[in-house]
Amino acid sequence: MIHFDWKGKIGYGDIISPICYAHALAQRNCEDVHFTMHWMHKRGERFKPDDAETLDARMKVLFRNVQPIDYHKVTYTQHFATNMDYNHSNYDDFEDMHNLWWSKVKNVDNGRKSIVLNTTATHREQFKDYAPEKNWKDPVGVEGWRTVESIIKDEWGFGVEFVDYTTPIDDAIDIYKKAFLAVGYHGSAMWIARYLGCPMLIYSTKSITKRAFPWAQVRNKFDREQFISTDPYKIRRQSKDRLTEVKKQYELFLNTPNLHRLRGKRT
Repeated sequence: MIHFDWKGKIGYGDIISPICYAHALAQRNCEDVHFTMHWMHKRGERFKPDDAETLDARMKVLFRNVQPIDYHKVTYTQHFATNMDYNHSNYDDFEDMHNLWWSKVKNVDNGRKSIVLNTTATHREQFKDYAPEKNWKDPVGVEGWRTVESIIKDEWGFGVEFVDYTTPIDDAIDIYKKAFLAVGYHGSAMWIARYLGCPMLIYSTKSITKRAFPWAQVRNKFDREQFISTDPYKIRRQSKDRLTEVKKQYELFLNTPNLHRLRGKRT
């Protein structure tokens, strides 16, 4: 059995990544995998009072929804009120697809004209105010996101739904399952959209976004006129076509002998 440790953090990506990594690791190495989430928080603690559920409850729901693998088991344990001085052990991120996996709940084309926004417009503080080093995640900004919402409604003729940390996790999964398109910044609930294989349009200024969300259409600058002229049907089709290609590449990745062996190092 392969075991790794993971430092529990507050974001959806911080929860979904180890779940996906564990399943890819088991599939690629043909071994059972067990991992331990080490939360700095106490059991039953919310990061913010208005969050819909506790961090460990989100972990349980997201793991419950994972697409299982054949022949091998993936299990996990949660430890609380611990302060690991490293991010993870036995972590092999040598290739971009190392933490790619999917939920057994998938995005479906049900004819529903609803676009889901994951924005920073409702944040109490913007990245520029509390974490300027993360400005790259959102080149749109509050006013830009309000413009995006207006264009989707008035110019595209689509309904708009919002997902953030105040959205109950089961509701968020259901919303992305039925979404025509997910639009937003690099972070937060966009990881749920990835987990469900949702077509995506993401704004970000760093190349890591294209690696983390390999079938997303990525733009590094918000331009009002460009967004008005965007065809959402084309964006969805391009993203879905790219997802088909990514899945082919991923199958090759999973079935390629893992020559970059784990050595138990801490990262």
